[in-house]
Amino acid sequence: MNNLKILIVDDEADIALILKLQLEDAGYRTTRARDGLEALEMLAREHYDLILLDIRMPRLDGIEVLERIRQEWPELVVVMMTAHGSEDIAVEAMKKGAVDYISKPFSSDDMKKRVERAIEYNRTRLENERLQREVEEERRKMEAILQGMAEALVAVDRQGLVMSINRTAAELFGVDAAAVHARPVEELLSAAIPADRLPCRVVLATGEPCLDVAYDLRLPGRIVPVLSSAAPLANAAGEMIGSVEIIRDISALKALEQEREDFVSMLSHDLKTPITAIIGSIDLVKEGRLGPVNPEQSMYLDAAVESCAEMVDMIDTLLDVHRFEAGRMVTTLVEEELGPLLQRTVGRFEPVARHSGLELTLSLPGAPVTFLVDRKQFGRLLGNLLSNALKFTTEGGIEVRAELPENAAAAAQGITPGAYPTERLPREGRYLLVSVSDTGAGIPADSLVTIFDRFVQARNRKMGKSSGTGLGLAFCRKVMDAHHGFIWAESEPDRGSTFRMLFPLGTD
Repeated sequence: MNNLKILIVDDEADIALILKLQLEDAGYRTTRARDGLEALEMLAREHYDLILLDIRMPRLDGIEVLERIRQEWPELVVVMMTAHGSEDIAVEAMKKGAVDYISKPFSSDDMKKRVERAIEYNRTRLENERLQREVEEERRKMEAILQGMAEALVAVDRQGLVMSINRTAAELFGVDAAAVHARPVEELLSAAIPADRLPCRVVLATGEPCLDVAYDLRLPGRIVPVLSSAAPLANAAGEMIGSVEIIRDISALKALEQEREDFVSMLSHDLKTPITAIIGSIDLVKEGRLGPVNPEQSMYLDAAVESCAEMVDMIDTLLDVHRFEAGRMVTTLVEEELGPLLQRTVGRFEPVARHSGLELTLSLPGAPVTFLVDRKQFGRLLGNLLSNALKFTTEGGIEVRAELPENAAAAAQGITPGAYPTERLPREGRYLLVSVSDTGAGIPADSLVTIFDRFVQARNRKMGKSSGTGLGLAFCRKVMDAHHGFIWAESEPDRGSTFRMLFPLGTD
């Protein structure tokens, strides 16, 4: 109660003095005003925590002062004082905003208890008002967020009746929010799936979130593809009182997917067909059917055929990456012996390596190794890595090494952080490790993860080389994912690069 100030307003000096002594003895600070007008002047000059206000006073009575206080100082606590027998007037004063009243003559204990109670009541009232303001502010913020969402929001109760929808939902469904209140959610969400499979209904049935459900909404005159997720709504006690479903219109995404399909179709037909025609025409010229061809001309024709082959290979890589992402790439895993597969692919690149003055070597385990693999995909995977190694290596050599690590977790320690989820990394089991190492300029450390993304290339800092589509390593990652394996790169500036692949071997 320290530093609490009380203003005593009473025209009777002896009563005011008694109140002053008793209150100051209880630890309050007090000031006296002789009438209502003086009290208003004092309230205008300084702050008080409580005012003891006599009802009957000259110039301005207590009721009139109370009305002024409620208008100008609404947070001030007012306790009325009235003569015995005038309690009805005091009750009327309480209706106008007084917290309590004291009847004269009064006991010291009763007066102090009423003062303490009035102050505590006012503290509680002000705290409640503050909390209510905060709640209202948060409600308005949440309302603004929900109304400003690009996604449609539908909240339902435990019976599946609509409690509220946001502005986006109202516009999407073409309804008024008030008109759909308390209606079954199925009437609002007319979907091409059974009603019990709507995410909000699944949540009500299971009590668990239902995420990323794609379905078509049947709206007047159109079908809208959507991606929807729902979560439980809980009260303060943690009890589920309903669910809320967030619905995203994915019409634009579907249109983009169709455009991508059209583009891929164009690549596979409209581009490959003329390239095939070009290669056929060049072959006719090379064979001399259109006249004699000298060695220099033949060299240029070979270069043209090689460029066309590179273009076809790039188109095939793009198509294969698209097939992997669309889930249409068929991976046929067959038990194959590792040695012949590696020897066949490495053998194709030996002439190119010799022509570039590079040494290409192959190291195999002492005993034959068989593993489940898609022969064609493995050949292209290794071919991409060797092609990159040859492209970025000007001196030294390239080594392809296969081994059976004793500890899978140790072998996987070189995997770049962030390349795979931690829980997916191998910890035990038998694996085949295939590595392609070169003595080129290396790969910047900040590119070791992103180089396996589509259309991403690591710029060789030393040589400034950056050519190709940026799809080759993306294809390699897709192949390793299809084989339930891992691929990563290890590199240091000016010390070359090593690409490692871990293939699971299963159990004996």
